[in-house]
Amino acid sequence: MNEMSMLNRLRDEVPLETGLRAEENRLLAEIRTGSDAQDPVRPRVSRPRVRWGMALAGALGMAVVAGVVTTAVTGPDRTGVAPSRRIQASAHQTRPQRPSAASVLENIALVAEKSKMVEVRPDQWIYEKVSQPETPGPTFEHWVRMDGTQDALRENGGKIKMGHEKGPTYPLKTQQELDAFPDDPDALLKHLRGLERAPSGLSVCGSECPADVRGDAQAYGAIQWYLEYGPLIPPAKAAAMYRAMARIPNVTIEENVVTPEGRKGIGVVLDLGKAGKNYTILDADDYDYLGAMAVTESHKTSLWVLASGIVDKPGDIPSS
Repeated sequence: MNEMSMLNRLRDEVPLETGLRAEENRLLAEIRTGSDAQDPVRPRVSRPRVRWGMALAGALGMAVVAGVVTTAVTGPDRTGVAPSRRIQASAHQTRPQRPSAASVLENIALVAEKSKMVEVRPDQWIYEKVSQPETPGPTFEHWVRMDGTQDALRENGGKIKMGHEKGPTYPLKTQQELDAFPDDPDALLKHLRGLERAPSGLSVCGSECPADVRGDAQAYGAIQWYLEYGPLIPPAKAAAMYRAMARIPNVTIEENVVTPEGRKGIGVVLDLGKAGKNYTILDADDYDYLGAMAVTESHKTSLWVLASGIVDKPGDIPSS
């Protein structure tokens, strides 16, 4: 098996602190009303999705994502409560709380809906630079022409090797699959759970997942895989994928996941109990797709996206 086929095979197999109750209520109210109110800490900014990952446009966090905790300054005590008990109560009220997947992913979905797609020509190429530090192995740069007729590979900054074998999966086909996704998250989950051959990111159990979680693992893995194709995802489909993720049982949010390059991310985690945990990592600021991890008691595998984007030819590197 040549290096190009090995990479394609690998790809085929392949926190947010609410702080104050008032801030949580504010977010929930915004979600329910569809308000466009600007966040007082980090305003939403719409920008084209020009990177592969999840450069979904602005919304550089929200107060809940930033984990803002405020402290009130009060005057003389008039509560009649002993100071020690008052301190204990205050500590209990401001204790950090794990954010719900529903609120975080709904916020990201709202951002996705307002994003703008950049038109990609059939003669352009998708570029991605990835690494697997646990292996350890080479850093790969991979270019794939939209129509799948050519691809190119470079290891550790060496010579570019061209390939001309059209594989079963290529960008235009992926784009067509994404366009066919239901906009309704429940319908999308049903669709992904019913696929006979679902693409998957990094999985802790794959086809050997226990029967009671197999459908959930398949849907989660498929969403993780498709999220790598950020510029190809219509805004409504991206929003549906995030909302579908939030409906998968045992999906939680893990804050402050740090990549080997030091980028801080939000982990969308599928906890499969004894089987292990699957992670989809999004940039904490712009929700760009950063990579994936599969973690068990004895093993950890990750695939990190170091750079990505749309370019005109092999050897070109996205400017941002």
